[in-house]
Amino acid sequence: MMQIFLKKSFLLVVSAIIFPAVLIAQDMDTFDGRKQWLLKGMKDVELRGSGKYGLPKACARLWNNPDDTTATAYITSILHRKGQTMFDFPGVALALGKYRNSFTPGQIAVIKADLERLAKNNNKNGEGFLSHGTENQATMMWASAYLFGQYFPDAKWANGMSSTELMAEMKERLRKTFQNVYEKGYAEYLSTTYEIVVNFPVAILYEFAEDREVKEIAEAFLLYKWSIQSLNNFEGRIIAPYARMTRQEDYQPADQNVTGTLYQHWLYWGWGEHTGSVRIKDFKNYPEASYTIYSALSEVTPEPLFNALANKRTTPASLRSSASTFGKFGSGIPHMMMRNVYRDKQFAIGTGNFRWVPGGDYADHDTNAFHIIWESQDRFNYINCFHPYWYADDNKNRTPDTWYRGCISPFMQTAHYESTAIILFDIPQQDPWPGKPNPAKWAWRDEHARELIKRGMLRYPASMDEIVEKNGWIFLREGKTYIGIKPLQNYYIQDKNNGAEGFIVVKSDFAKTGFIFEVGTENEYAGFRQFEAKLLRSSVSVNWKSMELTYLNPKGNKIRMQYNAGLPIDADGLANSVPAVWVNEKAEISYKDWPMIESPEVHMNNRVLTIQNNTSEIRVDWNNRFPSITRANTASRIR
Repeated sequence: MMQIFLKKSFLLVVSAIIFPAVLIAQDMDTFDGRKQWLLKGMKDVELRGSGKYGLPKACARLWNNPDDTTATAYITSILHRKGQTMFDFPGVALALGKYRNSFTPGQIAVIKADLERLAKNNNKNGEGFLSHGTENQATMMWASAYLFGQYFPDAKWANGMSSTELMAEMKERLRKTFQNVYEKGYAEYLSTTYEIVVNFPVAILYEFAEDREVKEIAEAFLLYKWSIQSLNNFEGRIIAPYARMTRQEDYQPADQNVTGTLYQHWLYWGWGEHTGSVRIKDFKNYPEASYTIYSALSEVTPEPLFNALANKRTTPASLRSSASTFGKFGSGIPHMMMRNVYRDKQFAIGTGNFRWVPGGDYADHDTNAFHIIWESQDRFNYINCFHPYWYADDNKNRTPDTWYRGCISPFMQTAHYESTAIILFDIPQQDPWPGKPNPAKWAWRDEHARELIKRGMLRYPASMDEIVEKNGWIFLREGKTYIGIKPLQNYYIQDKNNGAEGFIVVKSDFAKTGFIFEVGTENEYAGFRQFEAKLLRSSVSVNWKSMELTYLNPKGNKIRMQYNAGLPIDADGLANSVPAVWVNEKAEISYKDWPMIESPEVHMNNRVLTIQNNTSEIRVDWNNRFPSITRANTASRIR
């Protein structure tokens, strides 16, 4: 193992060379330090391409120099360029709210004329801002549209509305949608890609809206989103399960395959040991990293209470939360995703059970359902586990060995209690939903429709300090964190050509299979060998015919799990892949009783959100038309 430790020391030395002191002299341990470093690094950034990634950079140039004519010319032209999209609207709304005096009257007139033309719900001759689309698309369009009406009270909008009517319509759309979010959650809940995209348009709305009720709508939504982001943060990474995974989280990206929300978490809360390794070129060159510039420019940032929640790991804590399916105006079916998280000082485990839209549609395939994360100086510090249901052999972006586009299957079910997680797979011969939701959507998984891949698989980083296989267990050690993995059927290991750079992949090719995961620390077990010995003495029994498992973990907790076979369709139309679980003979609560958020510091149910610690409390009650927001033991609102 000495070679591994030498390799890590070498990487630290190389990092010091690649990231010289001049780049990290700014205090990276604070939000303000990271903000200043990032924005100053954008002073002369090149502006090229579409506004989707260029507008935040242009606004950052104006932060450095309000007289930057290169930036104002770029912003003025963006709405009539080829490739104009809805992603342009928040940047234009921010530029007009924050730097309007930097533009000439002629430039303002050009922007106004473009916006008047784009007050529509289609993409013919330019993409308008009055459609719905996915949830991030809706917030980008409607939050911006409200501000456009406010900025240009005399505009002649293409849809025939007056500015007063436009603002009233956008206000009601946002009010209705966000109130439903308080009741049911959000389908794009904790996306590594889209969480930040959902949030920054609402922060821009809060900062520049003049109507008190609109500001309260935006503030209530942000308080909910910051609650789930901070609670599910582990050194910048989102603890699974999370939705709409289109890239993997990477502390040391070598290409543009990075996740936007990870970089926002760096700005807000840091990345632990990796905080100082972020480079200005990440924001210049990696498209999704540029979204964080909007958060740095904003005066609307999480209060210190959320920083405390994001980084508090002194006491182990469990978290439950729930999200809905997609539905227009937040009207999706509740309790589609049930999250179960255990966060310790040195590690976190995130698992989920899901009720599926039969046949799938709304990006179900881009969810990651399982995560173990731990403290590490390495590029990767997590384990994933799934069955390749959504993948086709001839699709280069979605082969059965693709890991960065979502790791989920209708045929995996999970039991999770504190530091123990169990996954069972029961994979049928044929896809139960041929042709759904439509033949085109189904086409990229239909190669295996009549003979689904029979496989449960997991991956762990090749950089682990120690890897041991013994008596049917795989033991991993990273520093003082220990992980035991028990494949429940025969398995094989791929360390090359496995579709997972930097990872080792474990595959168990059975229709009925599964894994037990156990995580511990040196403080609990006194040493890695003692951890091994404890797990080797643990009791496991599985009845593959009935798909029932019983496991006595090293701490003496008896976990019993009954797989819910056949994916029965519930009364609300969702296929139910939620198992029955008992811990020490006490039944787990039904998915119908799963809370919106339940944790030691944050509670949410029945449209009431409470966030509290030893010094502060925030309460949002949205049982009336508009939210009521109160604070105790703090004099400031969102700053």
